[in-house]
Amino acid sequence: MNIYIDESGSINNHISNNKYFVIALVHVLKKDQLKRAYKRFVSANFDSLLELDRKKRRGRMFLNGKFKELKGAQFDRDMKRRFVDFFSRKQLFELFYIRIDNEKLNDHFCENTARVFNYTLRLALEYFLRNGLLPNEDCDLQLDERNEKTETKFFLENYLNTELALNGIFSGNFFVSYFDSMNNDLIQLADVFANLYYSHLQTNGYGKELQLLKEMGILKFIFEFPVAG
Repeated sequence: MNIYIDESGSINNHISNNKYFVIALVHVLKKDQLKRAYKRFVSANFDSLLELDRKKRRGRMFLNGKFKELKGAQFDRDMKRRFVDFFSRKQLFELFYIRIDNEKLNDHFCENTARVFNYTLRLALEYFLRNGLLPNEDCDLQLDERNEKTETKFFLENYLNTELALNGIFSGNFFVSYFDSMNNDLIQLADVFANLYYSHLQTNGYGKELQLLKEMGILKFIFEFPVAG
């Protein structure tokens, strides 16, 4: 299986208006079809995306009028709704979220944000596997390279294989790769979905979109950390 991962927000328990950190996991079911859908979405919304990029921080989605990548933070409300409507038409992927409550994290835990990211990702994957939400087979995880410092890039793969595979929770192997999101279309989808849920937690403005994803069988689960109880 192939899972593409990106995040929204920051892991910090001392910043105001920073209650949550969100990780989106896109479990791809039909890779080639999803890549074609990505290209159709960009083509159909090219002018609107360019205008949004000009209005906000320039150069995040376009450079000199040439498209670079999708960035959820550049989307306005209408574009996010268009995005959800477009990608919910066919079940080409499954969507999972990890929601970290910054206010419930202690200072020691937050000292190493990579540790928080890796630990909560491991807990979530264990939950999804134990409950049959993900297949028990070799798993290729692809992440935005900004999620890890250079010296820790090889840690996550060994960590997951030790904690989940060697402990008998997972019978396959994890393979972890990091990409510049500009060079990975499906990580860009994870970016937009992460921002969608993060925006909803801040504004409560995307309930209909999240409900649509649930009704279409795309949004499978939201894993909360710390785990209640």
